[in-house]
Amino acid sequence: MPVIDTSIIKSQDGVTSIKQNEVVIPDLTIKDLLSVIPAHCFERSALRSSLYVAWDCIVIGGIHKVAMFLDTFINPESLSLPHPILYPVTHLFLWSLYGFCVGLFGTGLWVIAHECGHQAFSESKFINNSVGWVLHSALGVPYYSWRISHAKHHASAGHMTLDEVHVPQTRGQLGLPPSDSTKEDILGSTISDDVVEELWNAIGDSPITTTLTGAAYLLLGFPGYLICNTHGQQGYPAGTNHFNPGSVIFAPHQRGAVILSNVGILLWLAGLAGSIYTFGFLTVFRLYIFPYIW
Repeated sequence: MPVIDTSIIKSQDGVTSIKQNEVVIPDLTIKDLLSVIPAHCFERSALRSSLYVAWDCIVIGGIHKVAMFLDTFINPESLSLPHPILYPVTHLFLWSLYGFCVGLFGTGLWVIAHECGHQAFSESKFINNSVGWVLHSALGVPYYSWRISHAKHHASAGHMTLDEVHVPQTRGQLGLPPSDSTKEDILGSTISDDVVEELWNAIGDSPITTTLTGAAYLLLGFPGYLICNTHGQQGYPAGTNHFNPGSVIFAPHQRGAVILSNVGILLWLAGLAGSIYTFGFLTVFRLYIFPYIW
């Protein structure tokens, strides 16, 4: 089927015109595409995948050991700094760097957990789900619940209304006036400059806004999506979440898996609470929560 390729944008008399070229997409089936991918690309090795998990854990442990070792030298007896305030500043810098670096490799563990949900860790479904459940739970995300909704996301990825998550807001939700055919063409070939400015302001498409919005999504939006379907499928009823086995997200036969996911999260919370009780909040925040935020 033909699609429109937007190539050149120019503005004249307050109206932005877009030069569009028609591109014909080859009529290929999924089977056609898969047939040209070498067979070895579909091979899944539990050993190789496990080595990635081990590597990430070893590096995280190594970063921790190095940070603990360096921390012992940040004192007047071992290190001469021109002002006393620089000692706590140096401590802060060291553990901030630790948090960032551990966060990188923690993200690596998250990616592996994510691939378990896609059954890409090994040839064994049991191994995939077992490793995925452990890693997901250790990262505070319900494994089976996420896997089920994430599969629905891939089934409708990029759909303007049916995608499971990242559903774009409508003009009305953004507080914009209804579409005016005299100011913009519905296919996007022309659009007035004042409408461009309206859209720009509505979506906050500027570097600082994009950065703040991205940070807010990662820190608040993702947990919000799991807990109360924030920016999720708009057709779901109020109160939809990933922890209720009876949620509209899940089929009746999937309720046991959702409960098992919740058990993993409860164990994770118990581990956090026990660690805070044993080692103190600041230690747990420095070693786990701060890297987790990254």
